[in-house]
Amino acid sequence: MGSLYVLWFGALALLLVSLAVLLPTLLKDEAAAPVRNSEDALRSLYRAQLQELVREREAGNLSDSDFAQAEEELQRRLLAELDQRAQPRWGAHKPWLPRVSALVLAVAVPVCAFVLYVQVGDPQAAARLAQVDELGHGAGQVNVDAMVQGLAQRLQHEPDDLPGWVMLARSYEIMERYEDAVQAYQQALQASVVQAVAPREQARLWADMADAIGSANNGSLAAAMEAIDQALKLDPQQPKALALAGAAAVQIEEYAQAREHWQALLALLEPGSDVALRVQDDLMQLDLLLNPK
Repeated sequence: MGSLYVLWFGALALLLVSLAVLLPTLLKDEAAAPVRNSEDALRSLYRAQLQELVREREAGNLSDSDFAQAEEELQRRLLAELDQRAQPRWGAHKPWLPRVSALVLAVAVPVCAFVLYVQVGDPQAAARLAQVDELGHGAGQVNVDAMVQGLAQRLQHEPDDLPGWVMLARSYEIMERYEDAVQAYQQALQASVVQAVAPREQARLWADMADAIGSANNGSLAAAMEAIDQALKLDPQQPKALALAGAAAVQIEEYAQAREHWQALLALLEPGSDVALRVQDDLMQLDLLLNPK
């Protein structure tokens, strides 16, 4: 029973350290705390957790395979959290999302650490969880570029890894490497054919690629029309594809067509939601263009 108390004390200590890193971002007013600050906090938290794993491996409490598995899981979580700040670009902004995501991550990591130690670690080593060295230096230094590069290299040997290609594409979007994101989405679509995924899922991939094509062309959707059409062919109710189709129609001043797409999108949204209200505003602007006084 004593070792269990030590284990939980270590997890609690790590939670407190994590919150100490995140609380300035969690409590700061949004106007004074840009999204970049929350991203920095996530990277700092990742560095802390990775450095703990490094110490446990060096102490002999984690095998190389266990370390690699835990490190990959941390990387996936970091990329997924960063991806929240890039998706969806056509929807409503949710200023509370970075705070909730950071808080969930701060609580989840010690719990996962508890499970990991119970399964493969030494419970007596848990007391060392409270001994967090200075962050941002040494082997625990986070390098998102290196993580993404490593993922890209792995996918060259695993071309049918659909989730991997999607993660790589979204990572490139976060890094504003939109042309690379388009290529990754193309690979994801090829993998989706090999795996015979549902048409609805393929439609989402086409819509995501269309979005990346637009970003690669400074917002112009002319080059994305083929991808948008493919998405709507597979799933006429694909929300992002409908949003992009309407935007593309506006760019060429086809306002009636744009209204048709956005009206279909509105029918899919929860009435009164932020996104629905935004689409309603866009429809009102279209009505003014269609019926000038």
